[in-house]
Amino acid sequence: MDVKKLKTSIEVLKNDLDGALLACDIWITGTSQSIAGFNTNPVAVALFERTTEFMDKALKDSGFPTLENYYILNLANNATVLVLHFEGYQWGMLVDSSKVQLGLLLNIAIPNARKAFEEAVNS
Repeated sequence: MDVKKLKTSIEVLKNDLDGALLACDIWITGTSQSIAGFNTNPVAVALFERTTEFMDKALKDSGFPTLENYYILNLANNATVLVLHFEGYQWGMLVDSSKVQLGLLLNIAIPNARKAFEEAVNS
């Protein structure tokens, strides 16, 4: 993994969201070990690791399809949490939803961030 490119993937996200990104962490799944971030929050990383595990189990046990590329939580005070899934990694982010349209987030920012992340991992 190219750590410099990983940090570049965060910069890509920050630029695409133009001030709407409040915080993010990229961590290794199964360890809750953050490897890069912006306004990082180790407590959030550990808790969202557990949240993802819980949702995976709940979906499996209920016979629902599994989680795919991401999940979104719409929170109070114009806050949105997105957790992206990759093979062996997760990328959690807190976004001010009053500063970015959902379409821009899902159709431009997230695909660009995923592409930059995958380039970092495959370097």
